[in-house]
Amino acid sequence: MKTYIFFGLKSFSNNLAYRSEVWLKTIGNFVTIFIQVSIWKAVIGSGSVIGISLEQMVTYSILNTLILSLLLHNVSRKVNDSLTTGSIASELLKPLSYPLYLFSDGLGSVAYQFVFVVIPSFLISWIAFGIKAPVSFNHFVGFIISLLIALILSFFLGYLISLIAFWILTSFSLEWIVGGLLILFSGSFLPLWFYPESWALIARSLPFQFLGYVPAAIYMGYIPKEQIGDTLLIGMTWIAGLFLLVNWLWRKAIRRLVVQGG
Repeated sequence: MKTYIFFGLKSFSNNLAYRSEVWLKTIGNFVTIFIQVSIWKAVIGSGSVIGISLEQMVTYSILNTLILSLLLHNVSRKVNDSLTTGSIASELLKPLSYPLYLFSDGLGSVAYQFVFVVIPSFLISWIAFGIKAPVSFNHFVGFIISLLIALILSFFLGYLISLIAFWILTSFSLEWIVGGLLILFSGSFLPLWFYPESWALIARSLPFQFLGYVPAAIYMGYIPKEQIGDTLLIGMTWIAGLFLLVNWLWRKAIRRLVVQGG
């Protein structure tokens, strides 16, 4: 376990070398939130849409923009680089769990993003636009748990892309597809309560909702306190299912590893 903690700390320290990116990412988050707030001001104005006020949509936009900064689905890019350069072979020879190495490395990056990007972005957005507090302590606790579920789910989705790349030797097209599905079905921009019933049903049948809509909906109280436990249990079920799938694929992948260029 100490080895993986070391990898996480190393990832955190490596990110410190790119401090200029902090300003760019913070500004990028602010611009994204500003654009979304401007759109919702034009759509909602001083009234409400299906009972949703502008203040609520501002909170939703801020939460989802910051949640996206913490997701681990881009872990596939690290594996793609290893496959392209051929370094994946030497990495697999090391006496450690490659999936746990990827996860700890990703957590180090997430910790860096949280401290140097998410917290400043949150404070700036809070001052500029305002944000509603959680509706209750139970909802806040549920929100924190849902964030952990989002982190783990996003890692497994990125890891799943990585494993499929063992067969096709590149993950670019898969990343593009999953990115599109994430935008469409996570509710990160448009909440699921605005979706047509058929599309909302599809979104609620997929794990992507836990990467945006569910954490924000719990925080804002749109998922009642009585339903928080069941909702989180569904998320944990998705984690268990993806865990079994990626472990099965991992055993298949290492048997037919072909390193591009080596």
